[in-house]
Parts: sequence; C-alpha cells; structure tokens
Amino acid sequence: MTRAPADEPLLTFTAHRLERADLHALMARSDGPALWRTAWHFGALAVTGTLVWRFRATSWLPPFIVAHGYALAFLFCAFHEMAHRTAFRTRWLNALVGTVAGLLIVWPYRNYRVFHWEHHRHTQDVARDPELFFAKPASVGAYLFALTGIPYLENTRTTLTIALVRLFAWNMPYHAEHHAYPAVPFHALPRLHERVRAEIANLEPGYVAATAKVNRYLWSGQAAGTTGATN
Repeated sequence: MTRAPADEPLLTFTAHRLERADLHALMARSDGPALWRTAWHFGALAVTGTLVWRFRATSWLPPFIVAHGYALAFLFCAFHEMAHRTAFRTRWLNALVGTVAGLLIVWPYRNYRVFHWEHHRHTQDVARDPELFFAKPASVGAYLFALTGIPYLENTRTTLTIALVRLFAWNMPYHAEHHAYPAVPFHALPRLHERVRAEIANLEPGYVAATAKVNRYLWSGQAAGTTGATN
C-alpha cells in the first residue's frame, strides 16, 4: 500500500514505535484525574466569576476580568478532551462535561466531535482538514491578526510551558504527542512526551520562544506562498 506524502511526518514521528505494553499503559483510562481537573477548572471559573461580580464597580475589576477570561478561554481544552472521550473512563461523564463546557464557550459538543474527528483524520491536508479551511498566516500582518483570536488555528507543535498553563490547558501544550497518539488520555501525555521527545521536530521552550520562531520565519520571507507558517 502506497502512503500519501501527507502521511510522512507522522510516519517519521512514530517510526521509533513505542512498545505495545508501554502504549497500553499510557492509554489506560481513569475517572480520577479528570474529576480532579474538572473540579479545579470549574472551581477556578466559579471563584474568578464571583470576584468579577463582587468587585464589578471597583478598580480591582480589570485583573479579575483577566483571570476569569483566562480560565474561560482554556475551557476549550476541557471541551477538546471530552470530544476525544479519553478524559474519563466513564463515557457519559465525557459527554456531560463536554456539553457543559460547550455551552459556556458556545460550541455544540456533538458538532465539535465530528469536526475534530476530521481534523485528526486529515491533519495538515489542505483539502480535507477542516481547521485549514482558512489558510494559516503567511505574513506578519496575518499573523498579528491571528493573535487577536478572531480567526481560529491549531497546530501540532509541542511547547514546553509552566505547570499552571499545563493545568488549565489539560496538557494540550503536548500537542504533537496528542496528534501522534490521540487515544492517550490527557493525564498520560507528560509520560508520553518523555518517551518521544527526541522525535519531535517543533519543540519550543515556551510560548515566547515559539512566537519568536514564528516571527523569524515570517520576517525572513520564507512564509510567502505557504500554508504551514505556524506549524
């Protein structure tokens, strides 16, 4: 069977092959980690939301708005994990938390499951990956527009970041690992990262470094005519 060129990065990344026993251990599902993470995330939303309401007419409001917005924005990561149905071992808990998270970020859970399945199935295939419906930024101006959050882009870059970000992001900074092994639950991604780190092409020591790398690429003019400027 002939492999399409689009498969080559994934084949290269997974060529080292995890041992079957190791992969099965990483794929083991459990309710505990997701229950704790859900309590933390929704608890943070409740606390920051309460603070926003309590101090709504004072000069303390801006920092509480920022904190609440941070927790709310990262709720997409919980929504994403529930769409994979790997966060909880109990399947209906994935649907319940996913539906609630979807209501808060205004995205239907079942719709996103179909959308995201196609994204994983056709990652980086310009013709079939739904997340590439709009071209990735190929200029500095387009990149700055992407940073506003108005358009929507994901990638398969792994970014090493602080524990607080990983906590709110449900370990999604380990995004290359997630794409290579989407059946591995979020709580096992740090362990998976240790096993495959040497194989990751786009690995940055933080979001500042990742942003600097993207900007060097854009300013050098290499991005002209390409669709993968942010990968």
